[in-house]
Order: sequence, then structure tokens, then C-alpha cells
Amino acid sequence: MEASERRVAVVGDDGRASTLRDAVEGAGADLTDLASASDAAEAPIVVALGDEAIRDAAVSAPDGTVIPVGDRRLAFDRDGAVAALRELLDAAAAGERVARVEHPVMAVTDGTAPPAKALFDVALVTSEPARISEFAVEFTERQTESVRADGVVVATPLGSDGYANAVGGPIVEPGGGFPVAPIAPFSTRTDTWVTPDRVRLTVEREGEPVAIVVDGERRSVVAPHRPVAIEPVDRVAFAAPVAARERADRKHSNNS
Repeated sequence: MEASERRVAVVGDDGRASTLRDAVEGAGADLTDLASASDAAEAPIVVALGDEAIRDAAVSAPDGTVIPVGDRRLAFDRDGAVAALRELLDAAAAGERVARVEHPVMAVTDGTAPPAKALFDVALVTSEPARISEFAVEFTERQTESVRADGVVVATPLGSDGYANAVGGPIVEPGGGFPVAPIAPFSTRTDTWVTPDRVRLTVEREGEPVAIVVDGERRSVVAPHRPVAIEPVDRVAFAAPVAARERADRKHSNNS
């Protein structure tokens, strides 16, 4: 194994960082210092602690592998992250490939600014809580739905256990599409969808200001009648817990 293949960066600032750095060195890896998680493309393996670091590492579109550490269902705890790292290092030393799970990164474009990138979810939501607006949801096959709600959220499979699930959207396995769910809909029946690809959201009613929120960060106000396109633009390799890999393998086998 070449020395470059053993380079590992630990990014994210929380109480686990120092112990994980010690564990990385104990696993026989070479620690690489990065100025921030956004420089993750410079390391073959990135151990990212917490949502912010995971997101920044992924949207930099690294060619290597991200090991996510956090509370999400597809992330590792400290011991799991160390075990996954050792597996990657052992496979590289033996010239073998390790099964990974690919997660998409979404581009968010409203036609007025450079695209933003999202790893977890994108929401159009009224600036004031409990204020209804009207949204069009257009799918790739030109099917369009209209909803009256506080907003609409689109998630990746990685982010499907977060905000989208909290408002009634399904949890989706890697490769299973992008869940779309209204936020506090003004209806006794709540429709949710899973789209395989691109979706466009449009504010159809003037009046209530509506903001774009990307991975929990408010970006800008959406102009009424101007579509916001959300589509996958990158795929990033993640180490995955064994259970998640087994689910992905079963899905692949069933589709073969």
C-alpha cells in the first residue's frame, strides 16, 4: 500500500475529535491536517464528525471515502468509525475493494445565483411560522402537484431520517430516490412522494415571503412563480455500517 493511501483526515470540532485522531494513528494511518472539511478532496479518507463536517466534506466532492460520525442512522459511533477505517486500510493494503455506499449531493438553483449544494435536504418554507402559501411540485415526468402548506422539503436518502421524516416523509434507503413532503399542509390528507431524479418547486402565490433553506441554513427569499430546481449533481462514496451495506446489496440483487 502506498503511503498516500494511508492518509486520513479527521474533521469536525467536538469532544470526539481528539480521541478519534488518536485512534486513527493507532490504526496505522497517517493523519493529514486540513484547514477545514471543505478541503476534504485532498485526503483519500475523511472521518467527519457531526452534520456540518459531514456536509462540508461531501459537497467538496472528494474522490476518496467519507466516514460519517454522528447520530444519523447511516452514521457511525466512535468505535464503528475506527472499525470502518481499519477495514478500508486493510483492503487498500491487500489491493482489494471495500463495498461503499454512494450518497448524492443535490444542486439547488433558482436562476438568480450560483447553485447551492445540499447533502441532507432542501426546503422552501414561509418566513413566518404557521403562515400558509401555495406550492407547485413538478417531477421529471412533467407531473405537477399543488399543495397549500407552510412549505415543502426535498431530502436525499442520507437526510431522509431528518426534517423530511419529521413532517411525514418516508425514510429512504441509499439509491431509493428523493422523498418530497409538504410541511404542515392545509389538508386532512397528506401526500408525500419519492422522485427518482430532478424536482422543481415553485411558489404559486404572492404574499407570504418564502425562504430557501439548504441543510438547515437559510439562503435567500424565493421569488413567486420562479421555479427552484433541485437535482443530483455528484455522488460521494461513504463507508456504511454493515446493516446498511447489506440492505443496499439486497436491493441491488433484487433489481438484477
